[in-house]
Order: sequence, then structure tokens, then C-alpha cells
Amino acid sequence: MTSPRTGLSVPGAVLRPTHLALPSPGLSARQVDDAVRHQLVADIGAQRLEALSRSLDRTTFGVVLHWLSSYQRRSLDTKRGYAEDVCRIAEWFSAATGRRPADLLNGVTFDTVTAWSLYAKSKGWSARTQRRYLSALSSLFDHARSAHRLAVENPVHLATHAPPIGTSTNGRPPGATRVLELPEVAALAAACSDHEEHLVFELLFTQGLRESEVVSLDIDNLDRAHVPPVLSVARKGGRWVRRRLGDTAARHLDAYLDGRLTGPVLVHPETGLRRDRHQLISITRRLARHARLREPRKVTPHVLRATAITALLDKGKPLQEVQEWAGHAHASTTRGYWERRNSVQRDAALSATLTADLAEAAAELAE
Repeated sequence: MTSPRTGLSVPGAVLRPTHLALPSPGLSARQVDDAVRHQLVADIGAQRLEALSRSLDRTTFGVVLHWLSSYQRRSLDTKRGYAEDVCRIAEWFSAATGRRPADLLNGVTFDTVTAWSLYAKSKGWSARTQRRYLSALSSLFDHARSAHRLAVENPVHLATHAPPIGTSTNGRPPGATRVLELPEVAALAAACSDHEEHLVFELLFTQGLRESEVVSLDIDNLDRAHVPPVLSVARKGGRWVRRRLGDTAARHLDAYLDGRLTGPVLVHPETGLRRDRHQLISITRRLARHARLREPRKVTPHVLRATAITALLDKGKPLQEVQEWAGHAHASTTRGYWERRNSVQRDAALSATLTADLAEAAAELAE
């Protein structure tokens, strides 16, 4: 059935009017479900919800709705990311088994997750990406068992299925995040050829936003009472911060929006739909190719953000200020970017000292 308001098709249900968004004890379970759907349209977008409804069977879809609406997932970025991850797992499951729509809660077993892990490894996905998908799937099964009392066993065993990601200050192995030198960043900026590329560069590097924060931006987040405008950004944990755009970013923003007054800031030029983080990665890799940087496939949005954080610390900016600017909960995460990049130079200097001292001692013995 399709909602006349949103065009959203969901299994056996229609999105109800706004007044059902706050269910009371007198509402039926069906009305509560409809209210949850309505709220998720606002939280994750109709396109993501429709993709879930197409990909999943009725049971899994119903559990996913309540799982995403749980207060354990307060961040809109987390909800949107989980929705996309579950859709991609469902797509793989259907392709591998021929079961469509994907009955994940009934069909995914320990062996199925093992097969997915081998698939992810064959695609060259990073350890962190693999663990994110597996964590989402594991969380869904735990919710189905605890909140919905479904007789399912969690098939995800992280120690078996998930590759390790190291033990550094923010869970990444040393050197896992590439950091560009400032001449490389300048070459990347010079490679921007249209307003969208310039805007993406400004948001990722100059503003240091996460890729999920960039693609989640809406035009309604802009406060044009200020010149340049002030942008409200939804950070992890549901916290909002306000960031003033620079003159360059504001100029490219206005030219890119071209009079649009509502909807997402970044949209796909052909579909008109909100950009996702995978498309953002494609943009940064394209810029890296045009800038003739080495290993352009490794130049991701996170690389620009990590480079910005490291550059600020290199300039001696206070750690606490950079931590707040980056939106890190812990200072150790912020410091970890700088330490991983600079530990090589520091350790090389210490080793060189030992080499020099040893040479001096050897010379004294020879006398």
C-alpha cells in the first residue's frame, strides 16, 4: 500500500497523519507501528525507509523499524547509516541465496555471516567497515531477541567474523588513516572544477566535518541572518553545533543551491536525491586523481578531516579547542591523529640519536 503523502510503500501499512507521532496508551499496536514509520520518515528519509521495505520481509522490516526508533540510537547519522548497512546486507543475502525479500532474522546463520565476511574481504573492505556492518547486524538480532522476544540467536561472533582494527587511541592501527601534506591539500583544492566539488572540499577540510555530517545537511540548517551564513550541524550523540561558513564556502554554496530553498544541501544531479557517503567518497577520489596525488583511491573524506585535525595540532592550536572543533568525545581520539602521523618522525629522531651515540662510542674504542 502506498501513502498519498509520501509515495512510500511499506508492507501492509500506510503512514498516518502527524497527530499519531505521539502514541498514547489507548492506541493499538498497529497505530503505534504507523507512528513509528511516520517518525522514521523524518529521521532517515522516505527513500531509505522505502529501500528497507523493498529489501526485507515483513518480520524483519517490522523489527528494523522499532530498532531504528529506539532511544539507544539517538543520532540521526547512526540511524541513517544503520538503515543503509542493513539494506546492503539484505541485497547481498538475496543475491547469495535467491531469497527475496530478505528474511534476515530467519535466514541468517553463523555460516551465512562467515560467507558474508569472506565476501567483504574479497571486496577489499577495510576492517573498520566490516566491523561496522557486523555490529549493525548483531545489534538488530539482539534487539529482536530482547525487545520483541523473538526466538532468534545472534549469528554474529565478532571474534570469528570481524577482522581486528588495532589498539591505538581511537581503535585504528598506527598509520591507518592517511594524512596529506599541505601542498597535497592545495593541489586537491585546485582540482575542484565545479561548485559542488568546492563546497565538499570546504566542508570536509576547512570545517572538518564527518562525511555523514556533510551528507545529512539540509538547507533548513542554514541561518542566513548572519553573513556569511551559520550552519547547524548534527553531530554524534544527537548534539547540534553551529559553524560559521567562510566567504569561499558561502559563495560556492549559494551558486550550487541556485535558488533551492528546501531539501538536502547535496543532491545527485540526475536523481535529485540526497547524496550518500559512498558518493562523497567518489568525489574525493576523483579530486585526488585530477590532482595527481599518489594512491587516489585512499583519499577519502575522512582523510581530509584527519589532515585538518593534524594540521591544526601541528600549528600548536590547543588540544581542547581542536577536540571541540572536531566533535570528539575524548581528547585521546584527537591526539591520536597527530601522534600516529608524528610518531614516525619522533621515533626516527630517537633512533638517529642512538646511532650517533653508538658511532661515537665505537670511535673512542678505536683510539
